[in-house]
Amino acid sequence: MSGISLTASMRSNLLSLQNIAGQQDIVQNRLATGLKVSSAIDNPSSYYTASSLNNRAADLTALLDAMSQGVQTIKAASEAIDVGTKFLEQAKAVANQALETAQPVIARVSSEAELLAAIDSDRQGLIVIDGNITLSENQTVKLRDGQSLVGTSYLNKNAARSSITLNINNSNQKGNGIEVGNNSLISDLDINMTSVDGHSPYFYGAVGAVAPETHATLQNLNINTNSDYLCGIYIEGEQNNIEIKGKINIETTGLNACGIVNYSHEGKLDIANALINIKTEGQMGHGIAGRYGTVNIGGNSVVNVLSNGENSRIILSYIDSVININDAEINIKNTAATSAAFGCNSNSAINITAQAKLNIITDIFYRANNSGNMLNLQSGIRISYQTTAGTNQGIVSSINYQETNAGTFGMDILQKFSRLSDSADNLPDIDEEMKKILPDENQTDNKSAQYNLLLTQYDRLISDASYKGINLLDGQNLKINFNEDRSSKIDVAGVKADSESLGLKTKEWYSPEDIEKSIAELETAINSLRSFASEFGNYYSIVTTRQDFTENLINVLEEGADKLTLADMNQESANMLALQTSQQLAVNSLSLASQASQSILRLF
Repeated sequence: MSGISLTASMRSNLLSLQNIAGQQDIVQNRLATGLKVSSAIDNPSSYYTASSLNNRAADLTALLDAMSQGVQTIKAASEAIDVGTKFLEQAKAVANQALETAQPVIARVSSEAELLAAIDSDRQGLIVIDGNITLSENQTVKLRDGQSLVGTSYLNKNAARSSITLNINNSNQKGNGIEVGNNSLISDLDINMTSVDGHSPYFYGAVGAVAPETHATLQNLNINTNSDYLCGIYIEGEQNNIEIKGKINIETTGLNACGIVNYSHEGKLDIANALINIKTEGQMGHGIAGRYGTVNIGGNSVVNVLSNGENSRIILSYIDSVININDAEINIKNTAATSAAFGCNSNSAINITAQAKLNIITDIFYRANNSGNMLNLQSGIRISYQTTAGTNQGIVSSINYQETNAGTFGMDILQKFSRLSDSADNLPDIDEEMKKILPDENQTDNKSAQYNLLLTQYDRLISDASYKGINLLDGQNLKINFNEDRSSKIDVAGVKADSESLGLKTKEWYSPEDIEKSIAELETAINSLRSFASEFGNYYSIVTTRQDFTENLINVLEEGADKLTLADMNQESANMLALQTSQQLAVNSLSLASQASQSILRLF
């Protein structure tokens, strides 16, 4: 106020108090915020420099997050490579195991002399017939144990099946055309066998087994015979075990010339995963017959038989034998009035389960030549049949048919069972069926199936190796930026690591050469994965190193900004204490200065 007069000492002390109060405000703000520069007003240079440093630190922090996600993407690919390598190493172990048991190729032959020389070598493995061969009269093929006879198609399932024919002319009529050894395979051949003499007291076959305890496999064969007692496949001996699979076509024309016969005492003939077409023309030309041993028909097999001969039994169980028909379809057409679809003789049995399907055209369903035989039809069997008198179709609830005397089970007996309709199923045309090419899935070795299962699981693993939508093992790339203006970065190049891209192309094994190709491909693929792992390991090292550097750089930037703006709390606390002391002194000084004026009051 202009009307108030202060002494010089009072005014000086008052100004000092005002200055101290302003300094206290500054110190209190620093103590409250921890900043000595909180705005451009405090220190423009320090404020804007610190702001720039903090902004860059914030940008690098965002990049640090992207680096972290990039590291995880690389780790996902690396983990998949590690596990995928184990899958391929396991597949290699399977291949090596298969190679140990695979049959090597003994020779490729195209003449009788080469064929016989390969057999006489006594080497175990595959004899591959490259061209048609006609054997000399009475010359037969007797394979040694462990020897197999195959056509060229066996080694190349991707190509169309080539017709390789082996012609056999045996006038002695006492031996099989091809006699298998133990652990033999006969596959992908057309076999024609003839005999020039008349009747013979001996059964024999175009393909047969004689030696006891022989195990062999027959598949993908076309067999033609034109002589009496000359069967398509004839098994004898003791306790032989023969497996039939794939596609088998058999045509016979002579008396007692059956399609397939198991004459092995206590032996077993297994038909599984097979398409069997049999066409017999001669009298008593049975389709599939068992004697002394067991015949099993199942494994989703289809058996088509056309019989035009008198007194034939399409499925015949004869002399202490058993025929079991399980999950199979049996199509039978019998044109001779004296023939039957099924027959038993001399203490034999035929067992047909509910999983079987029977399509039959015949007048006689079942015939037995003497007593003590058994026909067992399990409840629920579906039978479609046609007789010369009409048609019918029904389901057998159950039948256990045993003769006390020789008898005939005609189709009329089935009339009492539940009928579905008045029309029979159409039977396949056997000539057309013989022309069909069976898919090659039955030829794949079980070890090959295990190998392909591992490759499938490997491919699924590779496809699952993505992280946030990026799969480096599917050829996708990853870009990681290291600085805020993106001038420093790294491009992580993806790779194609699926089995096809790694060159694993040999996936079906039909010979040791195929397995060796797979092993070589696996070794190359494993080396490629190891190379990929090294590359991704290098990327991982680079990114994590830059990640560590960025973290440290952020700390440096933030520390530099703090040095420009942060207050020293110890110093500011001391400043506040000094200001408070100065304030108290200034108040006391102001009080002393005012005492001179107060003394004037005592005069009054």
